[in-house]
Parts: sequence; C-alpha cells; structure tokens
Amino acid sequence: MPVSDDAAPATEGRLKAAPPWTGRGRALTVTVLVVASAVVVFLDKVLLGLVATPMSDELHLDAADFGTLASASYVLFGVTCLAAGFTAQRVSPRLLLLVCGLLWAVGQLPAVFAVTGGMLYGSRLLVGAAEGPASPLAVTSLYSWYPNERRGVPTAWYTSGAAIAKIALAPVLTLVIVTFGWRAGFVTVSVLALVWSLGWLAAGRIGPYGAQSRPAPAGAPEPARPPSVPWRTALVNRTFLGCLIAQLTQSALAAVIFTWLPSYFHHALGYSELTAGSLLGLPSVGGIVALFTAGFTADRLVRRGVGSRRARGVLGGSVLACAGLVLTLLPWIQHPIASIGILMLGYGGSVSLNTFTNPVLAEIVPPHQRSAILGVLNGLGVSAGAVSPIVSGMLLDASDTPQQGYTLTFFCFGALVAFGGLCFALMVDPERDGRHARSLPTPLNPAA
Repeated sequence: MPVSDDAAPATEGRLKAAPPWTGRGRALTVTVLVVASAVVVFLDKVLLGLVATPMSDELHLDAADFGTLASASYVLFGVTCLAAGFTAQRVSPRLLLLVCGLLWAVGQLPAVFAVTGGMLYGSRLLVGAAEGPASPLAVTSLYSWYPNERRGVPTAWYTSGAAIAKIALAPVLTLVIVTFGWRAGFVTVSVLALVWSLGWLAAGRIGPYGAQSRPAPAGAPEPARPPSVPWRTALVNRTFLGCLIAQLTQSALAAVIFTWLPSYFHHALGYSELTAGSLLGLPSVGGIVALFTAGFTADRLVRRGVGSRRARGVLGGSVLACAGLVLTLLPWIQHPIASIGILMLGYGGSVSLNTFTNPVLAEIVPPHQRSAILGVLNGLGVSAGAVSPIVSGMLLDASDTPQQGYTLTFFCFGALVAFGGLCFALMVDPERDGRHARSLPTPLNPAA
C-alpha cells in the first residue's frame, strides 16, 4: 500500500475539515495558473531557438558562441532553485513564485536593447535565475490542492505547459519574429510574463494539502505540522538518486531540443524559418500523449493498490528508457517526415518523466519540505542543461554536414536518456525510502 506524504493524523483531520474556499473551482483556477506559468517559462526557452539564425547573423555568433549563450540560462538556475526551495519552507511559495514572474518580465529587457553577445548573456543569466525556482514552487502550489493518489494528471497538465508553448504559441511567436525582428520576440515574452504575474497575484493560493494554508481562526489552536525528515536521509537514498540521474539525462536532452530544434528543421531538414518555427511543436504532440497517458495510468494503479515502486518507478523508467532508444535511431532515418516522427516519439516520451519524479519525491517528505526537495532535484537536475548546448554546439562545428552533426547529437543524448531510464526503474522505491525516513529521529527544525 503506498505511503502518503499527507498521512499524519493531524494533517488528515485538517484536510477533511477544509473550509469552502478550498473547493474545486479554486483548485481548477490555481491549476490553470500553474500551467500558464509553465507556458511562459518554456516559451522563453523556445524563444532562444527561434531567434537563433537572425540573432546569430546580426551579432556574428557561431554555433559554439550560441551554445554558450543558451547555457547562460542554466548558470544560476540551480543556485536559485535550491535557495527558493528551502526559503519556501518559511515564506509562502505563492509570494516567491510571484517574484519569479516579475523577474521573467524584467529579465527580457536587456535582450531587447542588446548590441553585443555580453548583453544577451546578462539577460539570459537573469531570466534563468528567475526560472530556476519556477518548477518546484509551481508544483508545490499545485500539489497543495491534490492528494497523493491524484497528482499524476495535474503533474501532466503542468508539464504539458511546455507542449502548449510550442504547439499553440511558438508559431505565433515565430510570426512576430519574422515580421518585426528577433527583438520583438523578447518584448512579447516579457509582456506575457507580466500578465501572468498579475493573474497569479489576484488568484494564486496555497490549498489544503499544503504546509501553508489559511491561518487558524482566532482562539483556535494551530494545526500540528508533521515532523520533518532529516535532509541527509531525504536526499541520500536510492529513490532520490534515481530521480536525479534520470532528471540529469532528460534535462540535457531538453536543453539541446530547445536550443537546436528549429535550426535542425531549417538547416538539416530544409524547411524555411517560418515553417521550422511552426513545426517546433510537433515533437510535443507526442509529449502530451505520453504525459496524460503516464499520469492517468500511474494514478489509476496507485488508487487500485499497486505500490509506487511499480506504478511510478518501474513504469516511469521503462517509458524513459524506450524514449531514449527511439532517439538513437535518428542517424539511420533519411526522410524528413520520418525524422520528425522519431522526435515526436523519443523526445515526447521523455517529457513524461516529471509525472513520475515529482509524485514519488512528494511521498518521501511531509508537505512543508516538499518545495525544498523538489528544488534540490530541479536545481541539481538542470545543471546538465548548462553543459549540453555547449557540447552539442561543438559536435555541430566539428561535423562535415549539418545533417551529420544534428543526428549525432540526438543519438548521443538519446543513449544518455536511455541510461537514465534504466537507473530510474532499478532505483526508485518511495515506499521503502519513505518508511525509512519516517522511522528515524526527526530534526528540531525544518531546515535541518
């Protein structure tokens, strides 16, 4: 039987007595806003790929230079992710996420006026630093509205924000860039980030399954908080390490996709810049199918009594390993449409990872530690994204043809993702590690 992170009796009593403001309407509103935050973040990541050719031409950047620029988003990503994750144990994730949204908007402005690569690098540093905490803070807010056995599908919705950004908005953003120039793309993303921030300020709230809900009425005792899990135990176990290895491999692939996919469509497959931008969302179609299939299947298995080891660990690892192996086939595929199909299956399948990693880690620690452990996973996991665009840029510069360089890049990172999936399937067991964590003496404070 799965171990729920909301299993503390005092906490369960508080949840059952949740006040009217914690209804489905509020949960749906917060879910929509959380998904919208992912749309804005991933539209920013897509933006850099869309402006790759015109921006590189104007600023005289080669592939290695552009890869370094793309990696700038990840330099402070992990640091701020870790810092915000632990800060959210004492400061509301709602407030921290609002600050991030405002920084997404402000951080685009240096790129609008950039005349050198250095100014662009500074812009990407700031935006990347603000995007780092977005996922753990958003997921923490989202999970505060859903119990353990119903978190797979909401996670799928959140992760699908990347696909929505690429399918629905990337073609529009491409049209803006082609019509008004690459700087207009940064202005557009800045405006969207500001609009989202205003929406989150008005309606974003923490729900009854979170560590921070509305204060107790005057004279009523504060609800007891579940004891904290020692951080050494929470982070040094097979489940967390399996999640981290898988996250590192998928983040490396995702950074390559965001950086080079439009250029791959244009230079290797021969599509125009406008068509390449419009095709950018196609691999994410496979991602949407994989996300909701994985989330629904895992939640259904858990509700039917299947342990998280099999329902999330083995299933998630198998999906990720198969996705990576599919990508390794790309060097032997010659037809453009078939190549796009391989990317849809391979990359699309890999993005379902979050529907498995986030729920299993949420099982190990109580709600007030959830943002921190997710922050650690994301902060360390995305560090691979600071390296993979540089490595792929070097592979491209060293290859004889664009086709050869891109397919070699996808082969290498596909094999890496397959390895991550194998580790995830063999190592992840949140029930075992959760029981072990709760059996140990607890620290005196949540930051221990």
